[in-house]
Amino acid sequence: MQDISLHLLDIIENSVRAKAKNIKIRIIRNMQENILRLIVEDDGTGMDAQTLEKAQDPFYTSKVEREKKVGLGIPLVKQNAEATNGSFKMTSEPGFGTVLTVDFQLNHIDRMPLGNLKDTLLGAIIGHPEVDFTIKLISNEGGVEKSFFFETTAIKEELGDIPLTYPDVIEFINQTILEGIQNTNMEDV
Repeated sequence: MQDISLHLLDIIENSVRAKAKNIKIRIIRNMQENILRLIVEDDGTGMDAQTLEKAQDPFYTSKVEREKKVGLGIPLVKQNAEATNGSFKMTSEPGFGTVLTVDFQLNHIDRMPLGNLKDTLLGAIIGHPEVDFTIKLISNEGGVEKSFFFETTAIKEELGDIPLTYPDVIEFINQTILEGIQNTNMEDV
């Protein structure tokens, strides 16, 4: 994968396949600690200890619908994080969901760019309107913290019967996420 946003999209798709109804995404850029942290938490089916271990094996997949079954997403994000002196942690419990935390050393020469975060988040929200997304972006630079919070439940309540896929709603979400990314200086990470 070319950037961290593509890893994020893969993780989100894993959560959706695990029947998650709520997905919480936190992206934290901390200049003082030299860390770019990605946390994705879902309330999907979760995994037992054996499946959790297998999920980090590149030759394991829970997908049954594809002809060619490989599961490179989780092993690749783990490898890319560790290649930047970062870390990878995944916890899960059957019936309670999964939490994935990935740290990248922010200034490491081998760290991938964050990529097109706006399109990744917008695509996930519009592609899975049945899922409630909570997104938090936090940037800490020079002791100054900037944050952005977005949740689809509030928008759905406001819209009533109007779907998230309605063109004006898509444009609103697109613009809101863009402003959040710009306000937290996540554009060029």
